[in-house]
Amino acid sequence: MRHSVAAASLAALALLVTGCSTDGEEAEASSSASASEESATGGDIAIGNDAGFSASGAFGEKPTLTWETEEPSEELQVEIVSEGDGAAVAAGDVVVAHYLGQVFGSEDVFDNSYDRGASSAFSLNGVIEGWSTGLVGVPVGSRVLLTIPSDLGYGDEGSGDLIAGGDTLAFVVDVEAAVAADASGQADATPTDAEVPVTITGDLGSPVTEVVVADGAAEPEEMTVTVLAEGTGEPLGATDQLFAQYTLATWDNAESETTWPPEGPGITSAIPLGQGSAFDELEGIAIGSRVLLTIPAEGEDTQPLAVVIDLVDAMPGA
Repeated sequence: MRHSVAAASLAALALLVTGCSTDGEEAEASSSASASEESATGGDIAIGNDAGFSASGAFGEKPTLTWETEEPSEELQVEIVSEGDGAAVAAGDVVVAHYLGQVFGSEDVFDNSYDRGASSAFSLNGVIEGWSTGLVGVPVGSRVLLTIPSDLGYGDEGSGDLIAGGDTLAFVVDVEAAVAADASGQADATPTDAEVPVTITGDLGSPVTEVVVADGAAEPEEMTVTVLAEGTGEPLGATDQLFAQYTLATWDNAESETTWPPEGPGITSAIPLGQGSAFDELEGIAIGSRVLLTIPAEGEDTQPLAVVIDLVDAMPGA
């Protein structure tokens, strides 16, 4: 059961995981179709494979667009110009990518990640429909061109100074990674058999459905991290951005919170380290691990927290 969260420290932790963004400048892209060599349909959305423009450069390099037609298609176009060998992006995934966007036919770039020097991470549940439909089925490692009609973009209202109502959008997207919203840590992580003051329900590689603090357990006086099972991924860096799931309980077991679906929202964004949050304590721990983070009470009106966290994946920070 998922209880309502009243404790300030509990709410703050939940907000950090479910509400943070990797970069405030990627708003232009925010708000099971296959990108194949033949037209397909994503639900009721027709999808073609001729973007009507080309892009210079290789995967990971900032492109320059060349328009090959004066009039863009009225349907969504998804053209893979170099296909990766990774897993196909699925609906609802968090996608890590470099991208560049222009109004079709314009020479002005309204947004791009290449100049910022870092990839962006975004949930397909929180972007314009041309992205959430067009990127599904694209293999990780691909460069894809998207031509997005206004009804799947910003409609009749437009966005900002460079996107007017009714504009068709052109994007180049280099898909670097995709993280499933319901992903967990490694099923084959090595248990440490550490003694901890909690009982945890949920196997490795599966959601943690319950965390119960033992009766009479001493309240933590400082923040501590205990590795419950060690993954085989790279150690988490001090400025990395973390993809994680967690389930937590207040020390009196009166309230709880989880990110794992269906009770929680799943992974929706990357959590930046090095910003003074409790997640900074995870630096150096291997991706794929499951850990227990205990957090002391912030004041008389709050409870200490017991937080079980799966370190699912990570990306370099900006």
